Amino acid sequence: METTGLDPERDRIIEIFMLALSKSGEVAQYETLINPERPLLPEIVELTGLTDADLKDAPLEAAVAPEIREFIGLGTPVAHNLSFDLRFVNAMFRRNNLLELGEGGLDTLAISRALFPKLAIYPGGGGSHRLSNLMYHFRLDGAYANAHRAREDVLLLVEVFRHLQDYAAGRGSLSYPEPLIYGCPTCGSVMYVNREDGRDVLVCKNQPSCQVKLVV
Repeated sequence: METTGLDPERDRIIEIFMLALSKSGEVAQYETLINPERPLLPEIVELTGLTDADLKDAPLEAAVAPEIREFIGLGTPVAHNLSFDLRFVNAMFRRNNLLELGEGGLDTLAISRALFPKLAIYPGGGGSHRLSNLMYHFRLDGAYANAHRAREDVLLLVEVFRHLQDYAAGRGSLSYPEPLIYGCPTCGSVMYVNREDGRDVLVCKNQPSCQVKLVV
């Protein structure tokens, strides 16, 4: 999902991509741009790559909101920072007199925080439990490092969710040193992953008061 900003009441969804998996294993998808009937801020253009020209001939919210609600149906939503997506889609549904979604669903952000309490921050990861950081953590950056649109975000989310499930079940093919997922062994802070002389080095985020560096 891409939006014009962070306020679900004032801002609008400008792009949405959804995948649905049925109990029989069939996969369906829904994708659309949405004309927000307002110019995009420069920072949104830079973030998403979308422009006013891209959205000029896109359908209005009122035309696609019923389709989006029908596509979701009674399914269980899965998202990274699920509450953000729910606030936006429910605000859209309220404006169009459609049944809102409940608060249930699967939030990969919450799952990541439970499995990796102090996940180290990778170069380009942006933050400990951001989807982009999990991309690097699970070594998915070869396929998704340049993903900034709704479709690519969802496809990355599917891969991250699978990796989280495998790790939780003990099926993960990757192993991690404890400081990378539990933080600095001295002060408990999240650590940074730096590349030094061809080696990955964990550096405590709580610098300069904590000078811990660990080669991993």
